[in-house]
Amino acid sequence: MKYWEVGNEIWGDWVRGYSDASTYGANARRYIRAMKAVDPAIQIIAVGHNDMAWNREVLQAVEREIDILSIHHYQGASEEAGDRFNLMVRPLWYESFYGRVHKLIQELVPGRKITLAINEWNTTLPVPRQHSMESAIYGARLMNVFERQGDLVSMSAVSDLVNGWPGGIIQASRHRVFTTPTFAVVQAYNAHRGDWRLASSVQTPVIYRPADPELGKDIPALDVVASTTEDGDRIVLKVVNTSFTENIQAELKLDHLARSLARDASVTTINGPDIGASNSFATPDRVRARSSAFTGVGPQFAYTFERHSVTIISLSAAK
Repeated sequence: MKYWEVGNEIWGDWVRGYSDASTYGANARRYIRAMKAVDPAIQIIAVGHNDMAWNREVLQAVEREIDILSIHHYQGASEEAGDRFNLMVRPLWYESFYGRVHKLIQELVPGRKITLAINEWNTTLPVPRQHSMESAIYGARLMNVFERQGDLVSMSAVSDLVNGWPGGIIQASRHRVFTTPTFAVVQAYNAHRGDWRLASSVQTPVIYRPADPELGKDIPALDVVASTTEDGDRIVLKVVNTSFTENIQAELKLDHLARSLARDASVTTINGPDIGASNSFATPDRVRARSSAFTGVGPQFAYTFERHSVTIISLSAAK
């Protein structure tokens, strides 16, 4: 076993042995030293929090003895504050939050590379919204954030996998099983991982200006990440259209290509008839990943991204 997390959500009163940050830090330090005395090669994960004060105290206590800080994210109806689109932009707030955590690490542990494990994330919406495209769109944008922050976020895991609570992305009864739209997104993203992240930018009509300034302003409809394989023979674009109502016809422009692209691309699209479309035991395939081919790829080409959809375009270099 290479990775060991010392505790889980110790800041929460639902956890046996919960404590404040300074107590946890002191206890974690004792555990880490005893464990590394047996196997100095292990990697240690400490319990972090969305509360920066907790993170500061823990980092001060364990300093150079940890390798990774664990943070969990759950977003639901209470965080929407009456506006369902707040859920769609919340991942961008986390992107800014990761920047603040990174600065804190640099301040308190200079020269030490400590990364983040977002090893529990999900929505906490009521059923059927929990099993709908709405949760999948949130998850896809959050995973785009993980890719953009790949030098800091070294691990991530949706929670739960099977049942556990309604958030399980695989739902099993005694006799039947179905997977949620979020499962389809996680599966498709894992099947289309690149080796190198490419720079990307988006220009699109603004569709949302949150009332809460903490969530940002002038939020674009499309969220995009791009990556390439080690030898550059494939480019993968992951595009999330967070608009509930608008298909977006986009011009894709690829600069600085070292070789020409094949005209045919493979496309994976995850969507349903509406943002509330959900899977269930009665309708297990209402939302699923669709595979298709697209012809007409070049250094600049047009593509229409369906409303409330997740699209993965895999481009190949011509031989």
